[in-house]
Amino acid sequence: MVKKRKFALGAWKEEAFRESTTDSSDSNGTKDTDEGGITGENEAMAADQDTTTAITTEDVETPEKRQKIDGDDDNASTTGDTMSKEERRKLKKEKKKSAKQNSLDGGRPSFLLCRSYHLKLKLKDLRDLVIYLLTETKTLPWMMVKNKFNVQKVVLLYVGGLDPANFGIDYQDDEAKAPVAWASTATKGPVSEMTNLKRFFDVVSPMKAGGEKNKIYAPVSQILNIPLSNSEKTKREIARAKARVPDMKRDGYMLTLQEMRELDFPLPSYLTGGASELKPGWIETDQVLNPVSPDKRKLIAMDCEMCLTAEGSELTRISLLGEDGKVIYDELVLPINPITDYLTQYSGMTEELLSGVTTRLADVQMKLKELITYDTILIGHSLENDMKVLKFAHPFIIDTTKAYHHTRGPPSRPSLKWLAHRWLSRKIQNGGENGHNSVEDALTCMDLIKLKIEQGQGFGEYYNDQESVFSRISRYTRPRTSAVVDDEFIVNCEDATTYIKTTSDADVVAALPQAMAEHHFVWARLRDLEIAYGKAKPNVKTGSGHLPDQGRTGFLSYENRVDASEQEIRKAAQSVDKSLAAIVDAMPPNTAFLVTSGQGDPRDMLKFQELQKRYQTLYNTVSISSIAKEDRFDDEAQAALELGVERAKHGLCFFMVK
Repeated sequence: MVKKRKFALGAWKEEAFRESTTDSSDSNGTKDTDEGGITGENEAMAADQDTTTAITTEDVETPEKRQKIDGDDDNASTTGDTMSKEERRKLKKEKKKSAKQNSLDGGRPSFLLCRSYHLKLKLKDLRDLVIYLLTETKTLPWMMVKNKFNVQKVVLLYVGGLDPANFGIDYQDDEAKAPVAWASTATKGPVSEMTNLKRFFDVVSPMKAGGEKNKIYAPVSQILNIPLSNSEKTKREIARAKARVPDMKRDGYMLTLQEMRELDFPLPSYLTGGASELKPGWIETDQVLNPVSPDKRKLIAMDCEMCLTAEGSELTRISLLGEDGKVIYDELVLPINPITDYLTQYSGMTEELLSGVTTRLADVQMKLKELITYDTILIGHSLENDMKVLKFAHPFIIDTTKAYHHTRGPPSRPSLKWLAHRWLSRKIQNGGENGHNSVEDALTCMDLIKLKIEQGQGFGEYYNDQESVFSRISRYTRPRTSAVVDDEFIVNCEDATTYIKTTSDADVVAALPQAMAEHHFVWARLRDLEIAYGKAKPNVKTGSGHLPDQGRTGFLSYENRVDASEQEIRKAAQSVDKSLAAIVDAMPPNTAFLVTSGQGDPRDMLKFQELQKRYQTLYNTVSISSIAKEDRFDDEAQAALELGVERAKHGLCFFMVK
């Protein structure tokens, strides 16, 4: 019995599809559309006749064709009677695969969207398309890719700020599922400035991100993560079981040298082959010739509080606790440089607290050399940050973010507050605006690690049955390489072959030609249009490398944003459009180009999420009667939050092949 491929109804009839893009070389704008805004297929098909082998029902395998192929192969195999039955079967399979690919050679690839597909596309559909284009997976019910095997590269571009409303799409309309021919109708608003977007893409497809009533799941994570296959899941479970060490002692939970490098810990010179990576002013633990047995090393928990100065983060408090939970050292520290932000809500530091303090970082470093020896294991939460602010390198570290897992599994890192609640039934960091307590945090870390050592490997661990798109395509029979071109460390980007850090859209455009030339799959992001969602307020620090005037404000809280003017938004739209043209010009031929907004306008969602967070903090620290009306999160605010989340879930996607 012949296995038939499963498609949406009419999928192999070309009239059931419509071409989703114009030729990028067409400088005259968009194609003519028929009734209902659908491109005239006769012209599209006629234009394709010279360069593309059309896929029709004639190309589908049938029992008759199968019989003919089998017969031909059987006749051919008579010349090699010495071949075994298994060898003949493999030969047939290879011939069929070769014949299929040869029939497509010379044809220009193109996307055709299914007319009869009645569901709104989801971000995971975009992910599945990337996998389908770069590997051999089952076909998609919502799209046909003509001459798929001739697709040489895939570029996925994330452009925040492309909201469905700008394209005349009402996200609340249940019928707003099918691709929309927008180019001739979007004549108003910022999108009217995007002439290149119109030239490259004649239709836009509505998409929807996943989430809950109160929040949207991270769009980037939804696009770039894929469930593991059953075989890969089993393989990883077996590998973890084999790697499990029975009765593992405290030294077994220490970070490896590789893990310390990945987490960017400062390293002692004797761990780097003698060539010190430490700058002047840094200290390291002295190595000894006769250390104690690794499982006999003493445990010391450490936590630091910091503030911001003109030179960045500087130490304001350090707390060290012994294995018995008693304080060994707890000291306030005055930074060398002028303080620009006490970060009171996190550090608990104020001008009054530091008034009269004379202890400096150099004094703390002398104390550390005395208290922390080579026979010490340091314990902490995201301890690399503490070590950097202390300018201190130590070889033996146990970090709670590695010993315990986030519920999503690695590489996500759990918060200390959540770990304390989940595994110690303890509430910490409830100081509200008064900040954290470094002694409390250090004690929590110590208790978590003692519990972990007592319970053993596997305790407090979760494993995500997913992998990144980068990992998936690298495991393909013909491994595919990948590159990430972005201004932030996106989820699982360490799985990509290359990661290129950028600080502006101009950086992205400059980096893409080489990335596209060297890799099969490229992820990139343009953020200038995100200025529509609010730019940074005056005097708001945006972090190293970020350019708030160009919309790179994704990490800012809603209260630190201010709406951009219409003129600024139009200028940003022009900038993105110019970048699109430069990217397409640099693309190699037969490159699939996918552009998505990931989500819609998130401003209402962010506004009410901020209100909800502020109210919860106040609720835990003061009486309800003392909470001002504007800070209360009532039923009306809850309804507004849910509406804002629903709008933010709806985004857009464009498809073309150069």
